[in-house]
Amino acid sequence: MGIEAVGLRVGTLSGALPEALLGAWPIATAGSRLDGARLELEIVQAAIWCPGCVSEQPVDEFYALICPTCGTPSGNLVRGREFQVRWADLATGDEHG
Repeated sequence: MGIEAVGLRVGTLSGALPEALLGAWPIATAGSRLDGARLELEIVQAAIWCPGCVSEQPVDEFYALICPTCGTPSGNLVRGREFQVRWADLATGDEHG
């Protein structure tokens, strides 16, 4: 039984660059049980909780601890640092379904 694909959840503030992950995948998995498996990325846009807007606000890589919408200070990052294996598709070896 082999692994056909792996899904990663990657936040925009995780420090991982999607292009680098996709480029390194074939090299990193060569000769392993993951050799030949697809890598699928789910990109998670970083967001903060803003007490001024009373809502989540998306932020980019230049986030400076203030809400980009209203300017209220906020260091409450609610998503964007994720780096998780979310799923893997396993080949069953049963060619006939």
